[in-house]
Amino acid sequence: MSSTDQPHRAPQRPKRLPEIVADQLQEYILSNGLSAGDRLPTEPALTEMYEVSRQVVREAARLLEQRGVVEIRAGRGMSVADVSVDRVHDIYRLFLRFKPENFQDLLATRLVLEPGTAALAATQRSEEDIARMRETLQASKSLASDAFSEHLALDLEFHRRVSDACHNPFLIALSTPINESLREVYAEPIAYLSSLPRTHAEHETILEAIAAGDEEAARTATVAHLGRVRDEARKLIPDAG
Repeated sequence: MSSTDQPHRAPQRPKRLPEIVADQLQEYILSNGLSAGDRLPTEPALTEMYEVSRQVVREAARLLEQRGVVEIRAGRGMSVADVSVDRVHDIYRLFLRFKPENFQDLLATRLVLEPGTAALAATQRSEEDIARMRETLQASKSLASDAFSEHLALDLEFHRRVSDACHNPFLIALSTPINESLREVYAEPIAYLSSLPRTHAEHETILEAIAAGDEEAARTATVAHLGRVRDEARKLIPDAG
């Protein structure tokens, strides 16, 4: 391929100095094994450490705060934040609110992620995990048939219980914001409630496969459940693509 055949790529924007300092400070936190609550050097110390102005240090600190890496408090300075999935959840939520047509892409992500998570849960779950899943499913079955918000909350809690049962923090961190985002985009109670008996039956099948320690059955049951949800997406979210 000649140079004239190369696809055009927009040049990357060079990083601003505060971004560079933010990246370096983030690496400082990681390389020094700092954990949540540990205090970082003072602003004058950082100014000297990176040979930049105080304004650059302040902007770098704000960038790290936006990333969820640090906390900044008056009188206490900057400390390492307790990293959580909340900011990832916020990104998913905003993405879906601005582009509801991407709901199908979110469901495709669940179809990649959750069957494997359920299969892993079948080998890693404890008896307490199984009891929590049963409790969540039974709570939904016991509700009035028109209790949309409560049913939806328990539906998503069941999926969270399955993720918890795999005891893999990375899978849990990926699954949690996806499921939480669904709480805000399911907009049609009638369509959701009409499919509730099937949801209960599918959850029951997933649960029993995990309880039996059957990886393939757990994977297959989860694919069947999420595939049906994907097929009904337009009923659940009118703007879904």
